[in-house]
Amino acid sequence: MCKGQFTYMTFFIFLVINTIHVFAQSDSIYYNLSAGDLKFKAGDYASSMILYEKAFNFSIDLDEGVKNKDSLFFTSLKQLVTVSGLGKASALSDTYFNQYSLNIYTDICNSKYQAIQIGIINNYIGVSVYNKKFQAAVSAYQSFLEAIVDCPNFRDVDLVQCSANAAMAYSELNRPNEAIKILPLLKYYQDSLNNWSGADYKKVIAYVKSKTDASPQEIISYYKNSAQTYTDNQRYAYALDVYESILDDYSDYLSNEELIDLMRKSNYVRDSTQFYHNDLYQKMMGQLGVIMIERTETKQRNTSLKYTLLYLGLGFSLVIIILLLFIIKRNKESKNYYKKLYELEKQFEIQKEKLSTIKYNFIQSNYTLNLKGNSFVFSDLLNALDQDFPELRYKIHQRFNNLSDKELQIIYCSLLNLSTKESANVLSMTHGAFRVAKNRLIKKVNCENAEAFQITIQNLL
Repeated sequence: MCKGQFTYMTFFIFLVINTIHVFAQSDSIYYNLSAGDLKFKAGDYASSMILYEKAFNFSIDLDEGVKNKDSLFFTSLKQLVTVSGLGKASALSDTYFNQYSLNIYTDICNSKYQAIQIGIINNYIGVSVYNKKFQAAVSAYQSFLEAIVDCPNFRDVDLVQCSANAAMAYSELNRPNEAIKILPLLKYYQDSLNNWSGADYKKVIAYVKSKTDASPQEIISYYKNSAQTYTDNQRYAYALDVYESILDDYSDYLSNEELIDLMRKSNYVRDSTQFYHNDLYQKMMGQLGVIMIERTETKQRNTSLKYTLLYLGLGFSLVIIILLLFIIKRNKESKNYYKKLYELEKQFEIQKEKLSTIKYNFIQSNYTLNLKGNSFVFSDLLNALDQDFPELRYKIHQRFNNLSDKELQIIYCSLLNLSTKESANVLSMTHGAFRVAKNRLIKKVNCENAEAFQITIQNLL
């Protein structure tokens, strides 16, 4: 074999081996992607994520000459970012998306893999909202808008999915103005796409409204600013949708003058658009007519009701005045009655107090104890008190429960105004023992001190 033939044969063998190697790499990627899809459909996120990651790593290592290298790269990255975000590895989704964001956003306007790149962005924003990483979702959305700002042929319809998730993320971050700016786009394309129905739009707008603390007037202001921005940018169809949203949802918060101004601006954007949105405008005019008729009827009913209520109010006021005069008269009589009753009760208490004092003084004057002689013993004195004041012992037991005989004797000694020495002698107790017994009795009957105790038992007479 000559040298030329050997060189040709060597090159041919190398080409065959290299081709086989390329096909083997591609087959490995396709296999892992297919296997990952099956695991994903079965709900096995962990296994599908591992398979997608293998496919992605193989796509990175593909030779530059492989025809579908970029397609396999973006497809694998899309599946990996999506599944890891839906599973329990959202951090992995963040890592891969951020690491390869330059590949995703660069030249997206002219890329022949634009659909896959948009899919990666859509899915990443979606899983970020799903994992409550709202700032990450908003950042990805804003980067997407910046990447397509100079794309003359980029279709708004490709923004619907990521815009819906971005609107919810803005709402969670308490940025209602940005969220409301997105709504006209979402409303415009409702029921125009397989994966974007009117129900989907209503779900998003309800979510946005539920998450904002803005008042209806603030939301109307956001809507008006959004419509003006669309008008200034000559996106008249969206502006007309915004005005319809205001009329549909917030007409109750607009005055007649504001409604007329709204329709004037609607007429301007309708006439300015290259597509004549007459059906929508006529619908809005019909709504305005119904609203104005209802307001006129309501105004007439309110006027009639106002006069009816005025007459009823005057009649009711007259009745109230008569009742008040009657009540004032009765209250005056009642006050005089209660005043007299109070004075009688006060006089009764004074007389009762005087009587107790007279009884107490009578005891002090007539019931004396001769401690020097034995002509009069203490028990006889107690019996004399019981005879002269038959209710005294009953009142004592009614006022103080569970008194011992010794405690009853201490009460009698106090009524007789005996000193500690005299009381101790007649009760055959030491001075100290008597003081202790009396203090215990004072605490037992819930008196603060000896003076309060003396007043309490004096009132029993």
